[in-house]
Amino acid sequence: MPGPVVNGVRQTTLSSSSSVTGGSSDEPQLPLMSEGTIRLLLLSSGELLMARLRITTDGDGQPAYQLIRPRRVLGCDSEAEGFTLTPFLNGLTPQSNLVLFKHAVASVLEPDGLLLQAYATQTSQECPLEETPVERLKRAFQEFTESFEG
Repeated sequence: MPGPVVNGVRQTTLSSSSSVTGGSSDEPQLPLMSEGTIRLLLLSSGELLMARLRITTDGDGQPAYQLIRPRRVLGCDSEAEGFTLTPFLNGLTPQSNLVLFKHAVASVLEPDGLLLQAYATQTSQECPLEETPVERLKRAFQEFTESFEG
């Protein structure tokens, strides 16, 4: 089953409560090498979230995901406008991170480059630069040849 198509990203407009919706002014910058990877999550409930994802366990030792700085991904009415990112659980809790049971997540997806950059900017995180296919091939070849040398 093919994943969602992202044509563009539109950030949320800042209102009078910009400290709540912006996110970047309150939270410290997360470096690129922080634990976890930025992923797009389709929840079993149908919600689409984007967050830095860490694999962890809950209090009972069951597998779970820790979502760091999650944002809800909302599609706009017009396909040309792209998507809007809004803080997840905004107004319900002051927490910016949460733990989800693995059964609550239907799918973990690789985000589109534009969506990834918009998320990283909004949540004060460094994001990897998008590689071209040639750069990916060069890196894979380098890793392959290094595996024989080592």
